[in-house]
Amino acid sequence: MRPLIILSDPQLFTLPLGLNRFKGQYISYWNYIMAASMVFTLPVLVIYVFFNRYFIKGISFTGGK
Repeated sequence: MRPLIILSDPQLFTLPLGLNRFKGQYISYWNYIMAASMVFTLPVLVIYVFFNRYFIKGISFTGGK
């Protein structure tokens, strides 16, 4: 709710607020919502795949003595 209150220009909306624009009062465009969700998720998954070893190394480094 906070981004919706702070941001008044639709050009500055965050990704979840942009997805919410596909939902109407009487109809929701679920195909567009799911497609946009995949497009927003893919870059994060690609970054995780390439930098996985650094994430694991950082987690294992902080837990040991």
